[in-house]
Formats: sequence, structure tokens, C-alpha cells
Amino acid sequence: MQTSDSRGYYTPQERRQFIRINTNFVVSYYVYPGEINKTDMTLTRNVSLGGICFTTDYNFPMGTILHVTLRLPKVAHLVEVLAEVVYVQQEKNKKLLFDIGIKFIKVDDKDLLILEQTIKNCASEDNKIHLSAKIDKEKK
Repeated sequence: MQTSDSRGYYTPQERRQFIRINTNFVVSYYVYPGEINKTDMTLTRNVSLGGICFTTDYNFPMGTILHVTLRLPKVAHLVEVLAEVVYVQQEKNKKLLFDIGIKFIKVDDKDLLILEQTIKNCASEDNKIHLSAKIDKEKK
């Protein structure tokens, strides 16, 4: 059984701190500090209040800081964050594509609230990523 508070924070035995949902939001990013004209664009693979995963053709070194802009459905405001690359995984059978996991290191409270509401609105049992193998076993 999962336990969480109203913001999606999980008890210490859980592997991840936030609910993660599989969803495709438009995301643009550039290495920070850097030039905004060197921005690239892709889609998210999953999103949480703590970070996102997206696919790119660039193999970012761990620790790289990115300026990220999220375009959320039914929201005119663009959510902007600074994030750190915390994992890089090459796509299976696709040598030139990488899944990049980033954790937010700087985000305005307003942007966090907008993201939180969007995640709640988009979350369903079908697109939630289970937070640990233990939870998966408990559900069966």
C-alpha cells in the first residue's frame, strides 16, 4: 500500500520522492549558462515535481546544468526551471538517442504549483510509474 501526503511525497522506504507520470509535454532546453539560441526541443517521457526524463540525441555529462522550459497542456504560462542531469541511458537499439533524467535544482513556487496541478490533472492509474518494485509486489 502506498502512503503519501497531499503533495505526493512518499514515506522514506520508497525509492522516489515524487509521483512520476508517463506523459509527453513539449520541453525545450539549453546548457546553462549558455546561449538561448542554442535551444533544443523534445518531448518528456515522464514528469514529476522533482524532475523529468526526456529523450535527446545528445549524451550530456552527469552534473550538466540545463535551463528547461515546459509547455503544459491548457496552461498559457511556461514553466521554467534549472535542472541537473542525474542519469543518462542510451536507448536500446538506438545508438544516437539517450534518455536523460534531470532533477530540478531551481524552480519558482508559482511554477511548481502549476506543475503540481497539471500532474494531478493528468495522473491516472494507467500512466503513473510505480515508485518501487516493493509497491508493485504489494499490489499483486
